[in-house]
Amino acid sequence: MNDVLIAYAPYVSLIIGALVSLATFVESKRKTQHDELHDLYDEIKADNDRLRKENDELKKELDKKNED
Repeated sequence: MNDVLIAYAPYVSLIIGALVSLATFVESKRKTQHDELHDLYDEIKADNDRLRKENDELKKELDKKNED
């Protein structure tokens, strides 16, 4: 029995190493996609804030012109 375990140990360790590498790769890919989506969300949020501010300024300018 020990001879069989010793004979197949390199193959078993290779399979385990491959599974760990695959799991690491999949998690890294998921994390990268999550980070890219988060960056895109932050960019859109900043654009929305800028546009709201610009819209408020234009409304104030329009109201000021209408008062005159």
